[in-house]
Amino acid sequence: MAQDWANFAVITGSAAGALTGLLFVAVSLNRERIAGHPALRGQAGQTLVLFMLPLLLSILLVLPGSASALGTMITVLAVLAGAALLLIGSEKKPVGDDDKEDRLARLLDKASPNLIVVVLTLVAGCLQLAGDDGLYWVAASSVVSLVGGVVNAWLFLTRS
Repeated sequence: MAQDWANFAVITGSAAGALTGLLFVAVSLNRERIAGHPALRGQAGQTLVLFMLPLLLSILLVLPGSASALGTMITVLAVLAGAALLLIGSEKKPVGDDDKEDRLARLLDKASPNLIVVVLTLVAGCLQLAGDDGLYWVAASSVVSLVGGVVNAWLFLTRS
């Protein structure tokens, strides 16, 4: 079943890997500004998790094994990603003065994809464990994660 998803895994993994590399470049170029703001560090960390999740999911899709093994690995990855996002998010404080902040930036920050991505991934893993095809949920999770990561990266790089 996962063999049908090999092309998706290659495309998603490549995109996630490239975005992760660009994130490291952006953070290193803005190192002093980001290091001085706990909220920016937190947002950078959450963005890293959002980019790494589809990369790791794409690796799992191309590994040989049973559907139940894949479901177990996806479920564990969802729990780990959720824990990492919660841990990083608990230290995240508001950035800047809300009155000065762009409305679009505030809206995008409030509509954070973190919970959606974790739930989609968890549903995918549970469906795989139950013997159903949960890989369409992996696709949805990966797309939301990549788009959310790009939005997060834009927000933390454009905030002062």
